[in-house]
Amino acid sequence: MDILTALQTMLEFYTDPLLQVQALLKIIGEYGYSEELRQITNSQTTYSTVRFYSLVLIGQCVGNITFISSTDSKMIVTQLNNIFEAEYEYQTDMEIFDYLSELQAQTCSYVLSQGFGLPQLIEYSPKTTLPACVIAQNLYQDGSRSDEIIQRNNSNVRHPLFMPLTLEVLSSWVIQQQ
Repeated sequence: MDILTALQTMLEFYTDPLLQVQALLKIIGEYGYSEELRQITNSQTTYSTVRFYSLVLIGQCVGNITFISSTDSKMIVTQLNNIFEAEYEYQTDMEIFDYLSELQAQTCSYVLSQGFGLPQLIEYSPKTTLPACVIAQNLYQDGSRSDEIIQRNNSNVRHPLFMPLTLEVLSSWVIQQQ
């Protein structure tokens, strides 16, 4: 099985295109890209090939992502731009360089266009700990959007009845600030 087929097979396990992109970004990190340093740390041919095909597949996956906020789309574009820029430093084949350059331009402009006009993520701090449904009602006049708040802040939520005092919420749908 070649590298591209192996990556495509791996993607079949993910139904959500955003999870597919996140999995491919993780693979790029495992195969010689340091996000902290924003550079390639292993330029072996096999590693370079895995990163190249991962970028190609990301270019295919992003067309299926439904973004909820412009912040999410900007974060993905920032990650991708850093990876592409790091790849350019080690790329000696002009055809591959040109292909990556075109892929970067198309992928990033598409993602930004999909995020354009969507609400941004903002930090919301209620004065006291409240249930998620009360926060959703206060912010959006729709208590049923509590699941959205819980999912967005999942790593900080111990129990939906006692939400943390600092939350990440969507901005343009906020009706009133507490």
